[in-house]
Amino acid sequence: MTEPNHTSTWGRVKLPAVSAQALGIYAAAVAIFVLLGALNSDFLALSNLRDVAVSACINAIIGLGVTFVIITGGIDLSVGSIASFVGIVSAYLMVNHGVTPLLGLLIGLVVGGACGLVNGVLVTALKLPPFIATLGTMSVFQGCAYVVTNGNPVYNVPSSFVYLLNSYVGGVPIAVVLVLILGIVAWLLLRRTLFGENVIAVGGSQETAWLSGIHVNRIKLGVYGLSGALAGVAGLVLVARINAAQPEGGSPYLLTAIAAAVIGGANLMGGEGRIAGTLVGALILGALTNGLVLLNVPSFYEQIVTGAVVLVAVALDQGAKGWPVLRGRRTEPPVDAKPQKTAGETVGADAP
Repeated sequence: MTEPNHTSTWGRVKLPAVSAQALGIYAAAVAIFVLLGALNSDFLALSNLRDVAVSACINAIIGLGVTFVIITGGIDLSVGSIASFVGIVSAYLMVNHGVTPLLGLLIGLVVGGACGLVNGVLVTALKLPPFIATLGTMSVFQGCAYVVTNGNPVYNVPSSFVYLLNSYVGGVPIAVVLVLILGIVAWLLLRRTLFGENVIAVGGSQETAWLSGIHVNRIKLGVYGLSGALAGVAGLVLVARINAAQPEGGSPYLLTAIAAAVIGGANLMGGEGRIAGTLVGALILGALTNGLVLLNVPSFYEQIVTGAVVLVAVALDQGAKGWPVLRGRRTEPPVDAKPQKTAGETVGADAP
């Protein structure tokens, strides 16, 4: 098989065209902010907008990793548990074993990435469906978080660690700065590197990607590792925010992080996803949560609103594409399709 000409897009960077769907997402965000500001003038106060941005950070960080997984056609249901596990491990080591905050951050990043790689191995080596694999590890990682401290929270986190992730840079919360940096890096990784090109190719058609020489399993392993690492970062940010580590602290962010990615344009069938869209999706969810509080709406209505927003976002996206599902258009290659090899030809990439 002829080796494909994989050429990175570094050196020819230019601003991408903005799609109609992306413009719709941004317009919806502006409309939501204007509406909430009209309903309660305090919403648009600078201090409150800062609170909205901070509240969106955890969903945004987890959502970035989930976006990569979704683009490949997978799903990661373990990100909330990974965030909890990483937070517990890092806080426990800092409080009980004198680990420095910087080392605690590094350990958390490694633990999160390792958890993600476990998911990747289950999906690639054992060929488990992503939903089943990550549903199982969700329980495993959550159980590990309980085992570390016998189900008890970890308090008295070092003040230097809390300050490190709760300080300000030019009046902007460091968590927001971190999200912006991660967002830029994620965008460059997805849109301007060979890895990102391969991620999109795998999501578009695993069979075609394999036949073109892309190591499909390596790409999948990479995106799950990335998702786990970012979930770990989110877990550390959460610990610093509440000055404690809770065994279930990250669990509530599972569905909202996935929702942020979906609202932002990630297609659960794979092949599509927007880094900027995920960040805007997280901001929309943060604004809605904050706005409902200002309007004195009971907190349990937040789940109804979040679900409704996701349904509307998916419906609008499908409508813009002419409802391919209703027309019966095939969105994935046949799972039983096998590549045909000519005499003496060897396929050099791993099979999906």
